[in-house]
Amino acid sequence: MVTNLDDIALLSPLRYKNTSLKLFLVIFGLLTGLLSDTPLLPLFIAVCMIAATIIFGKIPVKFYFKLFAALLGFALISCIILLFFSTGEDSPVLWSIDILWWTFSITTASLNQAVLVFSRTINGLACIFFLSMTTPMLEMFSYFKRVSFLDVFIELAMLIYRYIFVFLETAINIQSSQKMRFGYKGFKNSIRSLGMLVGTLFVQTLEQGDKLYLSMNSRCYTGKLPFYTQKYKIKATDAVLSVLFIGATIVVFIYTRGYQFF
Repeated sequence: MVTNLDDIALLSPLRYKNTSLKLFLVIFGLLTGLLSDTPLLPLFIAVCMIAATIIFGKIPVKFYFKLFAALLGFALISCIILLFFSTGEDSPVLWSIDILWWTFSITTASLNQAVLVFSRTINGLACIFFLSMTTPMLEMFSYFKRVSFLDVFIELAMLIYRYIFVFLETAINIQSSQKMRFGYKGFKNSIRSLGMLVGTLFVQTLEQGDKLYLSMNSRCYTGKLPFYTQKYKIKATDAVLSVLFIGATIVVFIYTRGYQFF
């Protein structure tokens, strides 16, 4: 069963598309959405990215929107708070309430600001999901390695990324065995089991670090990790669709400039 983004990306047909093109489209979508002063443009880009991820990337719709909604909930809370603290000067008050000595009010300026921030968040999540669900992390690491982007940082990031899943699997196995032995029955037992879990993971982290160091030295490690880079050509259909997306985004940017919902 597919349970993480890397598994999703490995099964996606868009995995075999040019990484540079996908990265350019994502950066273009992010920057254009951030520079927009209207929520319509970020929403348009988000719809395009979501459609491309689900339709062309063959991503399970239920999995996609479940993960999307979970992350969007944090943004919604921030935007609700922004409603009451971004009032603006000489802006009509739409709703207000008095709580003790404070007056909380929602104005048209704060509402427009909250909607704009929320639309930018949707745009950002859609763009990041498009990249993360169609490009495996190993290909991203090899791509940045190929363009000579901070070799040491990329190698460390790759090792950290790999061992996140190693220790996560170890933690799940230990916790499952503890639960089978009623290790989390009661508050006292739960604290003791949690402490044993953290301590075991810490010890295993040190042991895995020593094993990794020895194995790399035994394989003549010289300070740089070799990466296999799979290069994919930009097909004519990919180029046409990309140009259409960029052109449509520019048109929407021009004709919706300054538009506000309220």
